[in-house]
Amino acid sequence: MLINVIDGRKEKEFDDSVKVLIDVFRSTTTIPLMLYKKAKYVVPVRTITETRKLKDKNPGYVTSGERYGIRIPGFNYDNSPYAILNSDLSDKIVLFTSTNGIKVLYKIMDYPGKIYISSFINFNATYNAIKDCDKVSLIVSNRPDGKSDEDYIYAEMLENKLNGRDINIDEYKNRIRNSHGAKRLKILGAFRDIESSLNIDVYDYPIIYNDGKIITEK
Repeated sequence: MLINVIDGRKEKEFDDSVKVLIDVFRSTTTIPLMLYKKAKYVVPVRTITETRKLKDKNPGYVTSGERYGIRIPGFNYDNSPYAILNSDLSDKIVLFTSTNGIKVLYKIMDYPGKIYISSFINFNATYNAIKDCDKVSLIVSNRPDGKSDEDYIYAEMLENKLNGRDINIDEYKNRIRNSHGAKRLKILGAFRDIESSLNIDVYDYPIIYNDGKIITEK
Protein backbone atom coordinates (compact mmCIF):
# COMPACT_ATOMS: atom_id res chain seq x y z
CA MET A 1 0.00 0.00 0.00
CA LEU A 2 1.21 3.49 -0.90
CA ILE A 3 0.30 6.06 1.78
CA ASN A 4 0.79 9.80 1.52
CA VAL A 5 0.09 12.39 4.21
CA ILE A 6 -1.02 15.60 2.49
CA ASP A 7 -1.57 19.16 3.67
CA GLY A 8 -5.08 19.72 2.39
CA ARG A 9 -4.90 23.49 2.73
CA LYS A 10 -1.72 23.94 0.70
CA GLU A 11 -2.07 21.20 -1.89
CA LYS A 12 -3.54 22.44 -5.15
CA GLU A 13 -4.16 19.15 -7.00
CA PHE A 14 -5.06 15.66 -5.85
CA ASP A 15 -4.75 12.24 -7.44
CA ASP A 16 -7.16 9.31 -7.78
CA SER A 17 -6.26 7.70 -4.45
CA VAL A 18 -8.71 6.83 -1.72
CA LYS A 19 -8.76 9.89 0.50
CA VAL A 20 -9.19 10.16 4.25
CA LEU A 21 -10.12 13.63 5.46
CA ILE A 22 -8.77 14.41 8.94
CA ASP A 23 -9.81 17.34 11.14
CA VAL A 24 -9.74 15.94 14.67
CA PHE A 25 -10.49 19.34 16.28
CA ARG A 26 -13.24 19.28 15.21
CA SER A 27 -15.09 18.69 11.93
CA THR A 28 -14.26 15.04 11.27
CA THR A 29 -15.12 14.30 14.89
CA THR A 30 -18.39 16.23 14.93
CA ILE A 31 -19.68 14.72 11.67
CA PRO A 32 -19.39 11.06 12.73
CA LEU A 33 -21.08 11.94 16.01
CA MET A 34 -23.98 13.52 14.11
CA LEU A 35 -24.53 10.22 12.32
CA TYR A 36 -24.05 8.32 15.57
CA LYS A 37 -26.81 10.48 17.04
CA LYS A 38 -29.00 9.24 14.16
CA ALA A 39 -29.00 12.17 11.74
CA LYS A 40 -30.15 11.03 8.28
CA TYR A 41 -27.13 12.61 6.65
CA VAL A 42 -24.94 15.70 6.73
CA VAL A 43 -24.79 18.25 3.93
CA PRO A 44 -21.40 19.99 3.78
CA VAL A 45 -21.84 23.65 2.86
CA ARG A 46 -19.07 25.99 1.79
CA THR A 47 -20.30 29.29 3.22
CA ILE A 48 -22.48 30.72 5.97
CA THR A 49 -24.63 32.51 3.40
CA GLU A 50 -25.28 29.29 1.46
CA THR A 51 -26.16 27.51 4.69
CA ARG A 52 -28.71 30.14 5.64
CA LYS A 53 -30.27 30.06 2.16
CA LEU A 54 -30.63 26.27 2.34
CA LYS A 55 -32.15 26.57 5.80
CA ASP A 56 -34.67 29.15 4.53
CA LYS A 57 -35.73 26.75 1.79
CA ASN A 58 -35.81 23.78 4.19
CA PRO A 59 -36.96 24.96 7.63
CA GLY A 60 -36.77 21.44 9.06
CA TYR A 61 -33.04 21.18 8.45
CA VAL A 62 -30.63 21.63 11.37
CA THR A 63 -27.75 24.11 11.05
CA SER A 64 -24.33 23.53 12.57
CA GLY A 65 -20.96 25.17 12.13
CA GLU A 66 -18.36 27.74 13.12
CA ARG A 67 -15.94 30.30 11.81
CA TYR A 68 -12.51 30.45 13.40
CA GLY A 69 -13.83 28.33 16.25
CA ILE A 70 -16.76 30.62 17.07
CA ARG A 71 -20.41 29.57 16.85
CA ILE A 72 -22.33 31.21 14.01
CA PRO A 73 -25.24 33.40 15.17
CA GLY A 74 -28.63 31.81 14.54
CA PHE A 75 -27.28 28.30 13.99
CA ASN A 76 -28.68 25.40 16.01
CA TYR A 77 -25.22 24.08 16.91
CA ASP A 78 -21.61 25.04 16.57
CA ASN A 79 -18.84 22.56 15.70
CA SER A 80 -18.80 20.94 19.13
CA PRO A 81 -18.46 17.17 19.58
CA TYR A 82 -19.51 17.57 23.21
CA ALA A 83 -22.72 19.36 22.25
CA ILE A 84 -23.58 16.84 19.56
CA LEU A 85 -22.99 13.92 21.93
CA ASN A 86 -25.61 15.44 24.19
CA SER A 87 -28.17 16.11 21.44
CA ASP A 88 -30.84 14.12 19.65
CA LEU A 89 -30.57 14.37 15.86
CA SER A 90 -32.88 11.49 15.04
CA ASP A 91 -34.01 11.66 11.39
CA LYS A 92 -32.60 15.17 10.98
CA ILE A 93 -30.75 16.49 7.95
CA VAL A 94 -27.83 18.63 9.10
CA LEU A 95 -26.33 21.53 7.18
CA PHE A 96 -22.71 21.83 8.27
CA THR A 97 -20.07 24.45 7.51
CA SER A 98 -16.64 24.92 9.06
CA THR A 99 -13.44 26.89 8.72
CA ASN A 100 -11.10 24.00 7.94
CA GLY A 101 -12.55 20.54 7.33
CA ILE A 102 -15.31 21.57 4.94
CA LYS A 103 -13.00 23.97 3.12
CA VAL A 104 -10.63 21.09 2.36
CA LEU A 105 -13.48 18.73 1.52
CA TYR A 106 -14.57 21.14 -1.21
CA LYS A 107 -11.03 21.07 -2.60
CA ILE A 108 -10.95 17.28 -2.94
CA MET A 109 -14.55 16.34 -3.71
CA ASP A 110 -14.28 16.67 -7.48
CA TYR A 111 -11.24 14.42 -7.80
CA PRO A 112 -11.61 10.68 -8.40
CA GLY A 113 -11.30 8.34 -5.45
CA LYS A 114 -13.60 7.65 -2.52
CA ILE A 115 -13.50 10.15 0.35
CA TYR A 116 -13.67 8.96 3.96
CA ILE A 117 -14.30 11.16 7.00
CA SER A 118 -12.22 9.95 9.94
CA SER A 119 -11.27 10.58 13.56
CA PHE A 120 -10.95 8.62 16.79
CA ILE A 121 -14.74 8.30 16.75
CA ASN A 122 -14.62 5.83 13.85
CA PHE A 123 -10.94 4.92 13.75
CA ASN A 124 -11.12 1.15 13.33
CA ALA A 125 -14.11 1.37 11.00
CA THR A 126 -12.03 3.63 8.75
CA TYR A 127 -9.04 1.30 8.99
CA ASN A 128 -11.09 -1.75 8.03
CA ALA A 129 -12.62 0.10 5.08
CA ILE A 130 -9.29 1.15 3.54
CA LYS A 131 -6.81 -1.51 4.68
CA ASP A 132 -6.84 -3.33 1.33
CA CYS A 133 -6.59 -0.25 -0.88
CA ASP A 134 -3.57 0.18 -3.14
CA LYS A 135 -3.17 3.92 -2.66
CA VAL A 136 -4.36 6.09 0.23
CA SER A 137 -4.01 9.81 0.89
CA LEU A 138 -4.37 10.97 4.48
CA ILE A 139 -5.44 14.58 4.05
CA VAL A 140 -5.00 16.85 7.05
CA SER A 141 -7.08 20.01 7.16
CA ASN A 142 -4.72 22.31 9.06
CA ARG A 143 -5.75 25.86 10.02
CA PRO A 144 -5.50 29.33 8.48
CA ASP A 145 -2.89 30.27 11.10
CA GLY A 146 -0.73 27.20 10.65
CA LYS A 147 -0.26 23.49 11.17
CA SER A 148 -2.78 21.40 13.09
CA ASP A 149 -0.43 19.09 14.96
CA GLU A 150 -3.31 16.98 16.28
CA ASP A 151 -4.25 16.01 12.71
CA TYR A 152 -0.72 14.90 11.91
CA ILE A 153 -0.61 12.84 15.10
CA TYR A 154 -3.85 11.11 14.10
CA ALA A 155 -2.58 10.58 10.55
CA GLU A 156 0.59 9.01 11.95
CA MET A 157 -1.48 6.62 14.07
CA LEU A 158 -3.63 5.55 11.11
CA GLU A 159 -0.62 5.24 8.81
CA ASN A 160 1.21 3.04 11.31
CA LYS A 161 -1.79 0.75 11.67
CA LEU A 162 -2.17 0.50 7.90
CA ASN A 163 1.50 -0.45 7.69
CA GLY A 164 0.96 -3.28 10.15
CA ARG A 165 2.74 -1.69 13.09
CA ASP A 166 1.54 -2.02 16.66
CA ILE A 167 0.04 1.19 17.99
CA ASN A 168 -0.67 2.41 21.49
CA ILE A 169 -3.79 4.52 21.16
CA ASP A 170 -3.44 5.99 24.65
CA GLU A 171 -0.01 7.38 23.73
CA TYR A 172 -1.47 9.11 20.69
CA LYS A 173 -4.32 10.49 22.78
CA ASN A 174 -1.88 11.93 25.30
CA ARG A 175 0.15 13.57 22.56
CA ILE A 176 -3.01 15.21 21.26
CA ARG A 177 -4.00 16.33 24.76
CA ASN A 178 -0.70 18.21 24.85
CA SER A 179 -0.94 19.53 21.30
CA HIS A 180 -1.22 23.14 20.19
CA GLY A 181 -4.68 22.29 18.90
CA ALA A 182 -5.82 21.25 22.38
CA LYS A 183 -4.38 24.43 23.89
CA ARG A 184 -6.27 26.45 21.28
CA LEU A 185 -9.57 24.78 22.21
CA LYS A 186 -8.97 25.57 25.86
CA ILE A 187 -8.42 29.23 24.98
CA LEU A 188 -11.71 29.17 23.05
CA GLY A 189 -13.46 27.74 26.12
CA ALA A 190 -14.12 24.46 24.31
CA PHE A 191 -12.08 22.26 26.65
CA ARG A 192 -14.87 19.67 26.85
CA ASP A 193 -14.46 19.04 23.14
CA ILE A 194 -10.94 17.71 23.68
CA GLU A 195 -11.96 14.55 25.53
CA SER A 196 -15.12 14.20 23.44
CA SER A 197 -12.86 14.09 20.37
CA LEU A 198 -10.65 11.36 21.82
CA ASN A 199 -13.36 8.76 22.39
CA ILE A 200 -12.28 5.72 20.40
CA ASP A 201 -14.66 3.80 18.13
CA VAL A 202 -17.89 5.36 19.31
CA TYR A 203 -19.29 4.75 15.83
CA ASP A 204 -18.65 1.37 14.24
CA TYR A 205 -19.06 2.44 10.62
CA PRO A 206 -16.94 4.18 8.03
CA ILE A 207 -18.28 7.50 6.79
CA ILE A 208 -18.04 8.74 3.22
CA TYR A 209 -18.79 11.80 1.17
CA ASN A 210 -21.02 10.92 -1.76
CA ASP A 211 -22.83 13.20 -4.18
CA GLY A 212 -23.32 16.19 -1.90
CA LYS A 213 -23.97 14.21 1.27
CA ILE A 214 -21.91 12.73 4.09
CA ILE A 215 -23.34 9.34 4.95
CA THR A 216 -22.65 6.11 6.76
CA GLU A 217 -21.16 3.39 4.56
CA LYS A 218 -22.75 0.07 5.46
